Amino acid sequence: MSPTKTALLSLSLALAFSGCASKNVTIIGEKRVDIVMHKSFQEGSLLKVVAELENDDFDEVEGFVYQIEWYDMNGILIESTAWKPITIHKNQKVQIVETSGIPNVSTYKIIVSVPNK
Repeated sequence: MSPTKTALLSLSLALAFSGCASKNVTIIGEKRVDIVMHKSFQEGSLLKVVAELENDDFDEVEGFVYQIEWYDMNGILIESTAWKPITIHKNQKVQIVETSGIPNVSTYKIIVSVPNK
């Protein structure tokens, strides 16, 4: 794992344990992107997550990365997606869909890292 990914993961875990993050969402950096909806459902033995992200700024294009962490029924992290870049243009919504790569995942966390301006 690269030093940047390690630092982002460490920061994400610190935020999660400090009570600054909601149960399924962590935003690292400036909060210029909103996760307006997220849900999960079973697709066979795999968990699928659908989330809608919004850039509610009328003047700026936002570029950031996101990943999904997958947890077992005991709350143990068992898998993470790769960090994926995404761009949301001004006043636009974008939907992301991710499926766990291993069966019997119980829950998830969406991590969004927005660079500081």
